[in-house]
Amino acid sequence: MTHATRLPIAATWLLLAAAAAAQDPAAPAPAQQPLAAADAPVRLEPRISDITRPHNVMPHLLVGIGVVAGLGGTGASDRGTRQAILNLVRDQGLNLTIADVVGGNTALVSLTASLPPFAKQGTPIRVKVQTIGDALSLRGGTLLRAELRGVDAQLHAVVQGEVLVGGVAAQGTNAQAQKNISTTGAVADGGYVVRDVESSYYSEAGDIELEVSRPSPFNAASIADGARRALADLGLRVTAVDPTLVRIEVPADNRTHEQALAILNRVGGIRVPVENPAKITVDQSTGAIVVGEGVLISPCVVGLTDITISVVNEEEVSQPGPFTYADSQRVGRTHIEIQTNNSELKPVAGGATVAALVQNLKALGLTPSQLVSVFQALDAGGFLHAQLEVQ
Repeated sequence: MTHATRLPIAATWLLLAAAAAAQDPAAPAPAQQPLAAADAPVRLEPRISDITRPHNVMPHLLVGIGVVAGLGGTGASDRGTRQAILNLVRDQGLNLTIADVVGGNTALVSLTASLPPFAKQGTPIRVKVQTIGDALSLRGGTLLRAELRGVDAQLHAVVQGEVLVGGVAAQGTNAQAQKNISTTGAVADGGYVVRDVESSYYSEAGDIELEVSRPSPFNAASIADGARRALADLGLRVTAVDPTLVRIEVPADNRTHEQALAILNRVGGIRVPVENPAKITVDQSTGAIVVGEGVLISPCVVGLTDITISVVNEEEVSQPGPFTYADSQRVGRTHIEIQTNNSELKPVAGGATVAALVQNLKALGLTPSQLVSVFQALDAGGFLHAQLEVQ
C-alpha cells in the first residue's frame, strides 16, 4: 500500500547587479535603450484650490453612543446593551429593572461624524454607525435619537433614522455566512447640527494661510507664485513659509469674511505646475503597485530563480516470509524532489517615467508577487530612487 503526499514549497531569489559590474570583457554588455523624447515626464497644472486648503479651517470630529432597535433577532444580548435600553425606557417614565429587559432585537452602537467648517444650525450630516456588543447585523434597524459631542464636550448634533447597511449576514444551527461587513452602517442625512460652528479663514496673526496637500519646496514656491499673479492688483504680500504653508498677508482694516472669500476665489482658480511625488506604493495582499511618474531606476541586471521542493511520503506494508512467525509491518519512505527553473539575467534599462519603468519590468514576465520582491530588492540595493511604501 502506498500513500503519497506532495507538499510544494516555492522560493524566489532575486539577483541585482550594477550594469557596470555586469559589463566585463568576457561578456557582452547589455544594451541600454535611451528614453525617447515622447517619454518625457508630463507636467500637470492643477488649480490651487485642488492642492491646498485653508490652514486653520478644519472639520470637527464628533462622537456619541446610541441604540439601534428593530433588528429581528440579529441584535446583541450583552449586559451593556440591556443597560442602555433600560436607561432609555426610564427616561420615558417606565420603572423597569434590567431583569425585565430582553436582548436580541437591539444593539449598542458607537456614532462618529465629521462636522464641516462654517456649519450652521440645521445643516444635515452623515453619521457612521458601528456595533459595540455582540450584534450580528444592523440590517433593518433604526437608530433611536442620540447626541453627538465634540472635543469640547459640547452638544453639536443629534441623529436619528434608518441604518443603511451594505453587507449581508445569515446564520443557522450549524453554520453561518457573511458577505461584506453588516455590523457597520450609516444614517445618511439623519444627523442635524444644533450649534453653529465658529470658523474663520484668518489665522491668529490675521493672515490667510494655505496648507499644501503634497508638501515640497517646489510645490510651495509654485503656489506662492500663482497667488502673487492672482493678487497683483491688490498689492498683498504672498510668501512661501515652508514646504507645507503659503501665507497671504491682509491689512488689518480689510480682514472681513467677504474679503477672505474674494481672495480665496481669485487664488483658487489659478493653475500652477506641481512636482509629481517620486513614490511607489505596494499592497502585498492584492499585489497592486502604484508608481509615480517621476520614479528613477538605475541601470541593473535582474535574474530570478524559482525552486519547487516536493516532499513525497509513501507508506508500504512489508509482508513476512512464508513459514515465519513475524507480523506485517508498515514501512514509511520519504522522497524529496527539487526542481529548479533559472531565468537568464535580463538588463533593466534606467528610466525616468512610468512607461519606461513598466516596459522594462514587463519584459521580465514577472507575476505581481515577484514585482513586489523586485521593488523591495531595488530599494535595498540602492537602485530605486524613490520612496517605497509597502502596505
